[in-house]
Amino acid sequence: MLHPSYSELMTKINDEAGNELVKSRYSIVMGTAKRARQLVDKGYMELEDHSRRPLSIAVEELYDGDIRILNEEETADYQVRFAEKLAREAELLAQREAEARERAAEEAAQAKRSFKEDDDEDEPEDGELTEEGAEEDEELSDEAVADELEKMLLKGLDLPEEG
Repeated sequence: MLHPSYSELMTKINDEAGNELVKSRYSIVMGTAKRARQLVDKGYMELEDHSRRPLSIAVEELYDGDIRILNEEETADYQVRFAEKLAREAELLAQREAEARERAAEEAAQAKRSFKEDDDEDEPEDGELTEEGAEEDEELSDEAVADELEKMLLKGLDLPEEG
């Protein structure tokens, strides 16, 4: 048996509302069923006390005044406020995403500049000799470069040079 009874719930809800908000048991059934579904969806299993079912918790919350049944006007007002809240949250989310994209683009540009600066420091300026270039001041022909590379490879592989 349901405690409190439907008639007790109807009397209490209507007394608190100051008018006849609940005219039938159907309103109570729908209100408590929706709240029970919310409890299940939002983690009823995480509650410490599993001895009571979600519907029992919903009925108790309704009786204690923790939740209430809205009339048509309040429901419409709630839906408008909820839609406005969703719009604000969507706008805030879009703004945060745009800021994140801007930060990522700035970080990428900074990394590119940093890489370019590091690369520029490594390159010798015109007329400046590098450590490797200090020994040989003259430019080598393509054939000479190929010969040098071949000698280096052969030495690295410990293969005998061919005549």
